[in-house]
Amino acid sequence: MRRRTLLGGGAAAGLGLAGWGVAGAPQAQASPIGTGWTEVNPGFALQTPPGTTRYEYLSATGEHHLWLLDSDPWLWPDSSSGPRSEMRWRNDYTGGQAQFECDMKIASGAHRVSVFQIFGGTDWATALMTLAMNTNSINYYDTTTQIHTPVYNTYIRLNVVHETGTGSIHVFVNRTFVRTFQDHGAGTHYFKAGLYGRDGMSARSDIYLKNVHLYTK
Repeated sequence: MRRRTLLGGGAAAGLGLAGWGVAGAPQAQASPIGTGWTEVNPGFALQTPPGTTRYEYLSATGEHHLWLLDSDPWLWPDSSSGPRSEMRWRNDYTGGQAQFECDMKIASGAHRVSVFQIFGGTDWATALMTLAMNTNSINYYDTTTQIHTPVYNTYIRLNVVHETGTGSIHVFVNRTFVRTFQDHGAGTHYFKAGLYGRDGMSARSDIYLKNVHLYTK
C-alpha cells in the first residue's frame, strides 16, 4: 500500500492561493476556486442498495437527500464494497484538472460513512475519500486527520480541486484552503458524493447536497 502523503495548512503559500480567488463564506451560486474553469454538466447515476429507496430530490429547496442503514444490502454482494447510497457523476477523466463544488449537510450521528470521494488510482481504488465521523467532523479516509469540524446539521461549502499532472488534491471548506493531499496514481477518475458505509458505520446516516457544480480545465 502506498504511503499517504499530505501537506498541512502551511502549504497554502506554495499553492499561491491569492490566485485561487478564495473569498470567505459559502455562496449559493456557482463559484469555483480559481480562474480558467469551464463548468460541465455530465449528469449522474444513483448507486443505491438493491430493492430500496434511499434517495429523494426535494424540489422546493433544491436538495438531494440520501440516507443509508447499516443493514442495507450491498449493491455488489460478491465484493467487499459495503452498502452505499451515492451519486456517481459521469465526469470520467484521466488528465487535466477537475473541480467538485457543493453545499453539504450531514445529519448528526453519521459515523464511518464516506460522504465524498474521487474514484480511481493505481495502487488504491480511490484518489481521495472523506468520511463523516462521530467526532462531528469529516476526516481523511478513516484516519484521525480532520478536514473540517463541525459538520453535523449545518451546511458547509466543499470545493475539491484535483490536478492530475502533479497528483495534488486541494480541499477547501467554506472557500478557505484546508489541506493538500496526494492522490494514489493514474486512473480513470470521477466524483462521488452521498453515503458509502464502512465497517462500524452508524445504524442510520443522512446527508443533504445542493448547489452541486463540476468544472474542468
